[in-house]
Amino acid sequence: MSASDYNENGLPVSDDIIDRMLTFSPTFSSLQATILTCKQFYRVFQVHPKSVVRAVAYNITGPALPQALECIRHPDIQKLPHEFSSRAYWGESDEDLEDDDSKDEDSDENSGKEDKKEPTTQLKQINARTGDIDIDIGDLSLAPITALETREILANSKVVARLEDLFSFRYLDRSASTSQLSWSESQAFCVAMYHLMLYSSIFHPGTWNISSDSENDENADIGEHREKFEKRKKHLSRLSTPELLQLHSVAEFLKEILLWCVRTSGYPSEICDLALAAGPVRILKCFDNQDNSPLQPLEDMLDYFEEELELHPRLAGLLSGPHLKNLEARNVKPPPSDFTHWLSISPRVTERNSQCDRCQKSFGFNTFSRSTFTELSNGEHLRLHTTSLSYYDSENISRCLKNRLRFNYAESECFSHEAQKFGASLLLQIWNDLWNLRIVIQLPKDQQNLPDWTEDDYLCEDCFRSFLFENLWLWWRHVKSGSEPLKDNCWYGYNCRTQTHNITHAEKLNHLCEQTRF
Repeated sequence: MSASDYNENGLPVSDDIIDRMLTFSPTFSSLQATILTCKQFYRVFQVHPKSVVRAVAYNITGPALPQALECIRHPDIQKLPHEFSSRAYWGESDEDLEDDDSKDEDSDENSGKEDKKEPTTQLKQINARTGDIDIDIGDLSLAPITALETREILANSKVVARLEDLFSFRYLDRSASTSQLSWSESQAFCVAMYHLMLYSSIFHPGTWNISSDSENDENADIGEHREKFEKRKKHLSRLSTPELLQLHSVAEFLKEILLWCVRTSGYPSEICDLALAAGPVRILKCFDNQDNSPLQPLEDMLDYFEEELELHPRLAGLLSGPHLKNLEARNVKPPPSDFTHWLSISPRVTERNSQCDRCQKSFGFNTFSRSTFTELSNGEHLRLHTTSLSYYDSENISRCLKNRLRFNYAESECFSHEAQKFGASLLLQIWNDLWNLRIVIQLPKDQQNLPDWTEDDYLCEDCFRSFLFENLWLWWRHVKSGSEPLKDNCWYGYNCRTQTHNITHAEKLNHLCEQTRF
């Protein structure tokens, strides 16, 4: 390449092309890495830092960028009482801001010290022009994006993206662990989730004067309640009718997640009303909580209401009350109570996608299938909670052996030792072997009203345990016979009582067989 082929910057491409390249950076960390590789890249970035940063922010959030910025810039979000944790719990993930993603800082910190101030001078001027609720999203998105805001945008976008993956898996395509929503469907979901994130940040329980319920006179309390109701109604009135319907759908989705998290905790169904006050970030924390306390992220809220099972009555209508009033004012019918309300997000949603192939009941967020087991073998477990996973690890899966086999100590110990060799691929190995060897037991039609098992089934946990109960012993007999000859069969097979308390008998005979003497 001759010297004439180079531009003034010393590179074979112009500054305009370099600027264009920077705007296509998928994340702030990649933008930072790019401008640090070459002085000329850094110089081009310094010329247009604000436009480049905004372009990268758009790459992260998509068309929902105005709503994403509103979630961190709306002036009313700052009003958080000391009884609650930091604002991060309401609008963005505090942990995300402190972990490795903190290095995803936007390099516009080099573009001028004035951009480090929050809010910026321009944003302060915007806030001064706005009222309590009459906020123009366009105005809020005008100010340059600061370094701190880039981290908040990234943290919030990860929450929204994860919730979109869960929604897609639950109602659209249960074979995929990542979102299968189209571009327009994804935009509708993300915009609605950011709207809900902002709503829960502004109207969280910390803004309620709960003490007035007992200390002030009843008329004053009614007046205050009506005033707050009107503020919520006015806030929602700025949304279009499709946006209101989509907001309702994502709100119902958060309720479903919270109900799923506490399904075994003894909480009443009314606990789902807490989801809208908590907001998307906290509910996702509950879902991802790896211990036995799924409501731990909501402890400060529950403490605020004093009694965990006696939630404040205002929670029930936190969103539904003003939401329905806005629809009524527009002569729009309330959203349907069945699954068809999900059509506001995607017309491709089907109720069948969220049901077990065998019993036709909803499987919640736990589904058992070959694709699930493949993900587990690769170290992923989007579809299964840790509590469910532990039941099927090498130490505990022997409890799924048929009838009294599970109480055979010798057999269980040998099974667990062998199962450890398969590691995270244990369930995938069991599933594939049973179908490849064609040894799956199908119950006679006169003994069941359910369809036959198929290798492409998507099963709820109850049905999957039934499958293992009927077939796991066959897999174990196949594995065991491949390493050593099987002993003589016990007459009573897996129904033998003696095997459960006589270790000598359990070791002497094979109980991986059907009963032949009655």
